[in-house]
Amino acid sequence: MKYRILACLALAGLVYGGAASAMNNAAHSDSHTPAAQQMMSGNSAKPLSKVSELNGKNDDDMVYVQGFIVQNLGDDMYVFQDQSGTINVEIDDDLMQNAVTPNTMVWIAATVDKEGQITSLDAEEIQILPANENTANNTNN
Repeated sequence: MKYRILACLALAGLVYGGAASAMNNAAHSDSHTPAAQQMMSGNSAKPLSKVSELNGKNDDDMVYVQGFIVQNLGDDMYVFQDQSGTINVEIDDDLMQNAVTPNTMVWIAATVDKEGQITSLDAEEIQILPANENTANNTNN
């Protein structure tokens, strides 16, 4: 019985390790197009939205944006910027990564939060994009 349990645990480790390795290889591929970035997170069919388009979205709509977190407003609130504008986004501490700076390009999956005429985002997932994408597309320079 003891050996069966150990064999099952070993098999589970191999399966999990193989899946993690495959995801890691996909995340470090040489393709850095927005479509490739979306595929990294399993959202290949999800189109990117521009900040300038978000006022037209409904409350609780899921959106996907790519750009830069340019300012920390405190209490999990940040300013996100893409080439079309800026918007406030709430990012819980467990999603925020220490390596994010205003020069770090990120991909965010978020829900639209509308309160009256104010539109903001509530992040569900955040990913840091490869470094060569960061400097080429930074709107802060």
